[in-house]
Amino acid sequence: MNSRERVHAVLNHQLPDRVPNGLGGCETAGLHVIAYDNLQKLMSVEQKPARVDTFMMNAVFEEPVIRAMDGDLILLASPNMCKSDLRGDADGQWKEQKLWGKTFSIPVQDYFSVNSDGYLVWDSCGGVICPKGSYYFDQNEAVDLMAEIEVPDPEQFHPRDTIEEKTLRNLENAAKKLYEETDLSLCLGESITDLQVAPGGIIGSMVLMMEEPDVMRALLSKCVEAGLKQIELLEQAVGKYVDILSVAHDFGDNNGVTIGEELWRDIYKPFYKQFFQGWRSITNMKINLHSCGSIASILGDLIECGVQIVNPVQTSAAGMSAEALKQRFGKDVVFWGGGYDAQLIDTSSSYGDVYRNVYKNVKILGAGGNYIFAGVHNLPANMPEHHLKAMLDAYRDARDY
Repeated sequence: MNSRERVHAVLNHQLPDRVPNGLGGCETAGLHVIAYDNLQKLMSVEQKPARVDTFMMNAVFEEPVIRAMDGDLILLASPNMCKSDLRGDADGQWKEQKLWGKTFSIPVQDYFSVNSDGYLVWDSCGGVICPKGSYYFDQNEAVDLMAEIEVPDPEQFHPRDTIEEKTLRNLENAAKKLYEETDLSLCLGESITDLQVAPGGIIGSMVLMMEEPDVMRALLSKCVEAGLKQIELLEQAVGKYVDILSVAHDFGDNNGVTIGEELWRDIYKPFYKQFFQGWRSITNMKINLHSCGSIASILGDLIECGVQIVNPVQTSAAGMSAEALKQRFGKDVVFWGGGYDAQLIDTSSSYGDVYRNVYKNVKILGAGGNYIFAGVHNLPANMPEHHLKAMLDAYRDARDY
């Protein structure tokens, strides 16, 4: 089987020749750019300045690296995350920038500086800072827990329901080129209006769900309508080339569903059912839902709604062990991730410890199919090089059925 055939088999709940490798195939299955630099070295490919995709500072996986690590998926584009095109004709859209003592490639619209305290400042992203010794940027969202929540007017809420023609044509050209010139499976990153509407921020929206649930429902209804209109446009542009389309909504923390299962079912479930069933009636591009944390208690509901792929499979969260997930849901949904969980594996862990952990998870999640290998979310900058090697060695040794 080639890569595309292998991924197609998994997505259609058939058994391929081996577990596909989806590392780097979506925005939340990759590596921080510093870890990616180490991966280029490990794979003995030409070390080019890694391109920075998304606010999480993860890297764009290039085709030579994907081939060297036996990868099967490539991220086509990330329109909602990255200001520059990832594929196709991206000339003039990237520039070199020194970050953390190394040279990377960033979108031309982005600007960074260093302030008097030595903090790295992302000037073009509202001046958010990366403190000394860190590799991630803090968000400037102060929350006043005593502030009165302003109830939005649904009549004045107009979520984006179109995609620019230029963006559609760029996606179409890049997808066609990758489809014809490679045998990799294509994943389109987060591109549509999703259901993460949060008036008043995360806390404000939680209050709104409790005090004005009908207002929240009206907002979600408009988001569903907008997202489905965009899916229709994407289907016309890239539907014949792309296998997977991603959407995100972080429902869980390490202990469970943040707003609780009952409130989630009351507020969100009807709209996810409408959204996912509408999605599946429009396109064959599979639904890849990214949702962090412990979502085991609502995963059955999401499957009922129509979700087809779940990422990142956070095995460190409550009820999210590889064994428990595979036993309960392994026949009904594709798991993408779960191979290396940085919350469970300390940086001081040996090659052997990492190898055994990853090997075990791949064997469990891959049993009988319905699994795409990757780490849990984007793996961190300080992931040791011998951990990268152990992870990929374990995957290669465990991937056969």
